[in-house]
Formats: sequence, C-alpha cells, structure tokens
Amino acid sequence: MDPLRQPVRRHSLVRRLVFASCRHAARWLGGRAWYRSRYLGPGRWELREERLPVPGLPRALHGFRILHLSDMHAGPFLGAGDLKAIAQWIAGQMPDLLVLTGDYITHAWDDVLAIAPDLGALVPPRGGFAVFGNHDYRGHQEARIAAALREQNITCLENKSVRLGELPLWVTGISDLEESPPEAATPCRPELEAGEFELVLCHHPLGAPALVRPGCVAVLAGHTHGRQIDLPGLRALGPSHPGLRVNLGPTTLYVNRGLGVVGVPVRVGVPAEVVCLELVPASPSDSRPTSRMSRPRGPT
Repeated sequence: MDPLRQPVRRHSLVRRLVFASCRHAARWLGGRAWYRSRYLGPGRWELREERLPVPGLPRALHGFRILHLSDMHAGPFLGAGDLKAIAQWIAGQMPDLLVLTGDYITHAWDDVLAIAPDLGALVPPRGGFAVFGNHDYRGHQEARIAAALREQNITCLENKSVRLGELPLWVTGISDLEESPPEAATPCRPELEAGEFELVLCHHPLGAPALVRPGCVAVLAGHTHGRQIDLPGLRALGPSHPGLRVNLGPTTLYVNRGLGVVGVPVRVGVPAEVVCLELVPASPSDSRPTSRMSRPRGPT
C-alpha cells in the first residue's frame, strides 16, 4: 500500500443506526442552537497560537501568520451564521494566509453553501487554500464543494502545490488519504531550492510521517476532532488522535481539533478551536515550537 494511504473505515450497521438515532434526536431537540451557544459563542471556542521557529527562515517569512480551520461539518449541528462570533474576531487579526483542512460537510454537499460566505470573509490578501476531508467525498460531489469555495476565493488543492507569489513558500494540498479515489495522482510536490520552504495540508494526520522532508516546515491536519468526547471508553469511537503537535524532525505536525462535530452536538474536554501558526526565525535560545491557548470573547 502507498505509505500515504490509510485504511478505509467502515462502521457496523448497528453502530450506524445508533448514531443516526442520536443525531436525529439531538437535532429535533434543538442541537444546533445548543452547539452554537455552548461551543461557538464568544469565550466558548479556543484560539491556539502556535509559534514555529524555522532554521534559515528568510526575512520575507519572518512573522508569517497562517490561520488554520478544519472540520466544520456543516449540516445538522452547524449552518449559516453559526460561525459569526468566530468570523468577527478573526476579521481583526489580519493573518497572511487562510488554510482549511477538510470536512466542510457532514452528509450533503450543498450544506457547504451555508458556511462558505463566512469562510470567504476570512480570506486575507495572500489567499485561501483548502483540501478535502473524508466526509467531502460523500455522494462524489467534491467538485461542487470546490466550486463553492472557489467563489469565495478559496482554492482547493488536490495533490497540487502552489507558490505564494514572490514569497519562498509553497503550499501543497494532499487529497484525503481514506476516501479519495484510489487512482488519485501521487502528490505533486516541488523540488525545493535553497531558501525555499513548504507547508503541507493533509486532512488525515496519520499520513504526516510519509510527508516529512527537509524544507517542509509543517503538516497541518484535522480529522480527529481531538477525540470530541475525551472520556475513557469513548475515545476509541473516533479516529486515532496523535496529539495536537508532533515533532517529526524537520517537520512539525499540527492537528486541529476542528469547529464542528459529528453524531451528537457535544464536546467533552475538547473545545472547538482555531489555530494560528506563526513562522519565526530559529535561534539557539529559541529552537522549539511553543503554543498559547486563549478564549477570545469578542471582536478586537
């Protein structure tokens, strides 16, 4: 098997029926309004600020800030206007780049239309880039999802790389490692020249070890929801979660806990989050990544 591919997960009929029953009951009881007020309102979601020292970082990239969102899961528990508090706060932060790492929908492709305008409002001058998650392949309508994002100036990268204008930074997007077509092309990654660096977007974090190479400063992923319900006996219900930040030598893996949920509109021990990654030059006294967590309460 290709070292990037991951085994496709398929749940039993009993598990699917139980989850569907819980989802329908929660939706009928007002689960979407509950989730918005409990996890997405001011002071409810978490901002994770990651500072990544990079050896040999060119001056043009000093302080370069990347806004990373993932796993919105528009559908039963997240829709139009639910990201308003987050969008209002982010609007005043002026990041350099917006990146999205998949799962924009839960079931139906057109649910992305409800959240696309809020995402488009966050696109900074350097642009926005996205990759698909496993949910985005449901119904084989990923081309429509890509078109909806493109209308908001967000470009989907399917095993492609783009250079950010005159900056010595490439952004590479990897198709989902479980659900993308088996015949999907091998990722087209650039041959990095001296002084050039790469940022990789990959929904599934377990593919990160196969993406490590000199010059690749970070792999940004999502998928795990940070386990969503972080309790003994329930952690194994979701995808394997390697941690929020994993050092892989020249490359650091960052896993975003996402903004949405699946199954039930509940998070336990795992806040909805936005990640802001800042590239800084490394020095002997400042060579390790650091992070800071906060709960923004409103627009700045």
